[in-house]
Amino acid sequence: MLVRSLLMLAVLAIGTLTAPALEPASYPEPPDSVAFTVQKDGKQIPVTLRQLEKLGLYKVITTSPFEQGQLTFEGVLFRDVLKSLGLADRDSVTLRAADDYVQVIPHEDWTEGPLLLATRQDGELLTRRTQGPTRLVYPLKDFPAFDTPIRKPRWIWLIKTIESDN
Repeated sequence: MLVRSLLMLAVLAIGTLTAPALEPASYPEPPDSVAFTVQKDGKQIPVTLRQLEKLGLYKVITTSPFEQGQLTFEGVLFRDVLKSLGLADRDSVTLRAADDYVQVIPHEDWTEGPLLLATRQDGELLTRRTQGPTRLVYPLKDFPAFDTPIRKPRWIWLIKTIESDN
């Protein structure tokens, strides 16, 4: 009886644990269209949606500082993107949007938690109309330390370039 009670307690405890911030996701291969350009060592390197999504897709459900309710985004880990571009060891990177909005993303942001470079929302590819083709998402729901006045403006969409800062 004691073993059965402990087993039931364990099952209930596991069921009440919070889900991880990011879950693996799988979708059909996207088009080979350019998502953004990387500026590194004086060179401009185009990066396609297909290249990005081959890094592995994840899904996060979170709130946004700019939109209402819980939102579902799918994309790649920002740290994996930076690693693939040879920028993971930089102190920071600068993201520039199509509307000339600029944010510097410090190294600690992509190492303290799983930032998502979203390529999809609710399973659909992001377009210019839906603030794409990529947008940087901070998982605010599961990482409350990201929910600060300093970090909220770092949600950037319509990303045009990622620039190496050093």
